[in-house]
Amino acid sequence: MKIKQIIILITGILLSVGIDQFTKWLAFKYLEKGVHYTGIKGILNIVLVENDGAAWGMFRGKLTLFIIVTIIALGIFAYLSKNVDFKSNALFSIALMLLISGTIGNFVDRIINDGKVRDFLEFGFIDFPIFNFADMCMSVGMVMLIIDTIMFDNIFLWKK
Repeated sequence: MKIKQIIILITGILLSVGIDQFTKWLAFKYLEKGVHYTGIKGILNIVLVENDGAAWGMFRGKLTLFIIVTIIALGIFAYLSKNVDFKSNALFSIALMLLISGTIGNFVDRIINDGKVRDFLEFGFIDFPIFNFADMCMSVGMVMLIIDTIMFDNIFLWKK
């Protein structure tokens, strides 16, 4: 991987993690827990939640598990980053950048917030967990990775 690609990757990760941490800080500093704020009526609401589990509260209180899974995921992402090329393989590269960003954003939360992740965005029209910017990065990144794999026959683990 060329130095320019590394700089783009690291800059994107730092910006995304920064946005994640800033929006969490903003929400939890200026809004009250337990209050349901209406953002876009029927579409997006703001509700402050601290989650010590995964989506839908799965694996509550399993901080050690989350630390192990995060370290493994970041190791896999580091391995896959050898294929990052924002010019010739943009979809994969952006997907990986988003996955790394989301993983780090929520990991930082678990470390500084007693094993809890701060979530505050809620879809009003579907039964979906309350989420944050890091969760959006991971979700969008995973969808992009799947599209890249299917549409471009890009079996990312097998690239040379």
